[in-house]
Amino acid sequence: MANSVDNRTSESVMPPIPDRRYYDSFLVPHLGLFLASGANLIVGWVCALFGNSQWLVASAIVMSLAIFVRLGMSLFHARLIEKMPHKRLNAYVQAIEIAISANLGLFGALALVLQLSHNLETLALGYALTYATAMTVRCADRPGWARAHMGLIAAPIVLAGLYVATPGSTVLALIVPGLALSMDKLTQAVHYNLCNIVRISQERKAVSEQYHFLAMHDGLTNLLNRDGFHYALDDLLAQHGPHQRVALLWLDLHRLRDVNESQGYATGDKLLCEMTRRMRACTPDDAVLARFGSDEFLLALPVASRAHAEQLVSKISEHLNRPLRLDLALVEAGTSIGVAILGEDSATVSHLMQSANVALMQAKEQGLETCFYVPEMGSKRAERKELERDLRSAISRGELAVHFQPLIDLDSGRICSFEALVRWTHPEKGEISPEVFIPVAEETGQIITLGNWVTAQAARAAATWPDHILLAVNLSPTQMRAPGAALGILHALRQAGLAPHRLVIEVTESVFLEDSVHARHFMDDLTRAQVHFALDDFGTGYSSLSYLHRYHFDKIKIDRSFVCGPEVGPHSDAIVRAVAGMGRKLGMEIVAEGIETAEQANSLRRAGCTLGQGFYFSRAVTAEMAQQLLERDMNHQTRFDVAL
Repeated sequence: MANSVDNRTSESVMPPIPDRRYYDSFLVPHLGLFLASGANLIVGWVCALFGNSQWLVASAIVMSLAIFVRLGMSLFHARLIEKMPHKRLNAYVQAIEIAISANLGLFGALALVLQLSHNLETLALGYALTYATAMTVRCADRPGWARAHMGLIAAPIVLAGLYVATPGSTVLALIVPGLALSMDKLTQAVHYNLCNIVRISQERKAVSEQYHFLAMHDGLTNLLNRDGFHYALDDLLAQHGPHQRVALLWLDLHRLRDVNESQGYATGDKLLCEMTRRMRACTPDDAVLARFGSDEFLLALPVASRAHAEQLVSKISEHLNRPLRLDLALVEAGTSIGVAILGEDSATVSHLMQSANVALMQAKEQGLETCFYVPEMGSKRAERKELERDLRSAISRGELAVHFQPLIDLDSGRICSFEALVRWTHPEKGEISPEVFIPVAEETGQIITLGNWVTAQAARAAATWPDHILLAVNLSPTQMRAPGAALGILHALRQAGLAPHRLVIEVTESVFLEDSVHARHFMDDLTRAQVHFALDDFGTGYSSLSYLHRYHFDKIKIDRSFVCGPEVGPHSDAIVRAVAGMGRKLGMEIVAEGIETAEQANSLRRAGCTLGQGFYFSRAVTAEMAQQLLERDMNHQTRFDVAL
């Protein structure tokens, strides 16, 4: 259903002039037809009965037969249309009406030739010419037939007038052609105006349909938009009935932003159009397909059962996740698909869409290609929504706090910096882990407000520390993309009185995958202000060494998975040594995270790591306890003697 709608182009076409043929109104009986037929019969038989001519009687009989056939075709037009093509029926009607006009022309000519009484002659000639005039107006939509009626009536009268050659008949023979020419001009003018009216009406209709199409469709892909999707889905449900199961697929296209940034928006548009073509190719004809956002699509299709839906979704996912070539580059765009079924997962369309969206969120969070909705997701989603609401007001309610975890110089055992970490104590739920609420803040955009607040609070605390103690703050990709992000950080430092060279901003490799252009500008602006940067969680992502070459980093933080855990061993030790060696040659400090024992600390120091962080030294503590750690550090020079 939607596929056929979507294939329509948005180009308007000039409507053609309507074809010149009888319309249905000529077949349907109406008052004018009965009045004209009655007048024809009366005039014909009056002239025949009082003219005392066999020719007039014969003509009256022929005309009567033609009129009765014409009336019969109008009265039984519905049955006739069922038995013969409309075009052929129109041709029969035209032939009969031409015969009637020819017969009237013959009546006028016979009135002159037979030299009927003055009254009968006037009746025959006057009625014939009046009928000819009326038929030219009636047939204004087809000038050819109007000329035929006028010619068949006027020509016999003109010839008869010239034949009789009386002064009156001769004048009549001379003025009738002028009358015919005048009526022909009038017919042409009426026809021209009729065609213009029809053309303007059709153009307005085409423009209206064009606006309606644009209002219901996406301009780039010609797919249905949000409004069009709702209308088409209602039609789909109406066609299949209320008990039909309908699977709703909510699709999210991966890497569109990356393609836009790296290859340009024109290439991104090609990616969207190619994915649209693939969706159309692998979906049934009665499916409803719509573009619901910049990189999101909705697909609704009837299914027989959940197993049937799983088969279709598997086929669609396999088709969409194949690599594609754009401008000679091979792109693995891929999709995540959330699926819900009307009649099983949801009873209404609105709840169906919510369920499909929840399934999509679940698929994206778990890195799955497809995910079917289950009721447990709804409760988790409700908990997540509640968490979002609580997080929005957590700052104003004073529930959030900034804690600080020290980074230790592994050679001297002295504190060299603190990493600022946010903690949330909920009044009812207690301590909420950052691993729970930070992803929520990222997805909802609250991370910008939260991150700015953490930076400002941490900078005020760090301003009271000794000048050689640095402050490390984590920044997310969303924060870096925010307008004026670099200026906001410098403003927070000025407000707190903290020198920019004492700030270290920790970023992960995902920053460069998601938005390399903004990352470059952000880092360049702050590097010029002497702010330092550290590459966090090195080894967990793509770990491209090109980042170290293209961007200025002062520190590399080795992920805790290489320090502690079940996978730690000779291989991880070799990787740490290699990274540490590379860091020495590049003039970078190597930070080992997650140190929990003295053995790990000594092993990492021997491997070449310069800084350490972990529970062995200290957990994240409040600003007051961080100040106490610094005081102990100043009074005790013993290596690693700062552990709580």
